[in-house]
Amino acid sequence: MEILLGTLNIAKVKYYEQILSGLDITFLTPRGLHIADTPHETGRNPQENAMIKAAFYGRYADFAIGQDAALYIRGLPFDDPRQPGLSVRRAPDGHERTDDEMIADYRALAHSLGGRMTCFYQDGWAVCAHGETKGFMDTGEVNDVYAFDMVDTPHPSRHPGWPLDSLSINRRTGHYFVEPNGRTDETLYTAREKQLVQDYQRRLRAFLVGCLGLRESK
Repeated sequence: MEILLGTLNIAKVKYYEQILSGLDITFLTPRGLHIADTPHETGRNPQENAMIKAAFYGRYADFAIGQDAALYIRGLPFDDPRQPGLSVRRAPDGHERTDDEMIADYRALAHSLGGRMTCFYQDGWAVCAHGETKGFMDTGEVNDVYAFDMVDTPHPSRHPGWPLDSLSINRRTGHYFVEPNGRTDETLYTAREKQLVQDYQRRLRAFLVGCLGLRESK
């Protein structure tokens, strides 16, 4: 099956591959199909934006996946203008920030909040299959498991396409995301956290597989 990924971020392709590993899938990208147009993301939350993306790219392929994420800072009201929310990369003036601009802006925000701020991402997903679009978003406790700190001192290393990894620190290990031990080793999770993550990953994969009409191998 060929599936069009509704993203221009090449770094996300491996993420999709991990989620749908073991299935007979070929991933297509907008750049690979020379799709110049982009969707207008006018949704009120990550799920709505993901559905907009999936429906837009579903015009170019029988199957398309859309994903979006909102970034929130704990301790700030959700309606605080400093909350990145859905505008993680988009600057207040509307332009798409470069990786260096994002590092500079979020570094300044962390500095204004005492040098460190606890953050979490809220993910939304969608699948467009033969013109029909469905969405998925989990608002449960799994967001607490994935919470991390963002600081005002950037690491010199970079992950292209994921600039905030140079500011983000694993709360369990104290390492930056760009460091070898930066991403959370699930062996450090509590039994409760492991269960929350496994349940979320199972629900997400089941949603994607079901919408795409795929079958899990036995």
